[in-house]
Amino acid sequence: MSKNCDKTTNPSILIDVNDTATHSICFERCENNKNYVIEPQNLSSVGRFLSLSTTIKNVCPNKQIAIGLKLYETTNGSKIIKGHKMFAVKHCENCCADITLSNIHFVLPEEIAETENKSNICSRRTFDIETTSHYIDLNEIS
Repeated sequence: MSKNCDKTTNPSILIDVNDTATHSICFERCENNKNYVIEPQNLSSVGRFLSLSTTIKNVCPNKQIAIGLKLYETTNGSKIIKGHKMFAVKHCENCCADITLSNIHFVLPEEIAETENKSNICSRRTFDIETTSHYIDLNEIS
């Protein structure tokens, strides 16, 4: 392990994500009404939140399956991986059935976007999702 990653010398990493701006507004004595214009603010810490669902069809009874998803951002014909998820699911019924996985989330900050302006959520981004699934257990089908 490199010296920079040694957990004994660096047990935690502090990241400040405070994107707030503070404006002090004072009311003078006997002043009960005030108009105040806040300066224009830059939008920060922007990104996309992708929620997916998928169904694995006709899973054999009493079998366990592995499911994998890879998320790519596609730009100019290139695919750059942006995330992956893996699940193991046990089908405990006595007949073949479809298994649906829902609420599979990917967090996609603009700062990792494959666009020129990484702070602009108004840019178009295109993603491809690749899925694979297979049986884990090799015992006979019940």
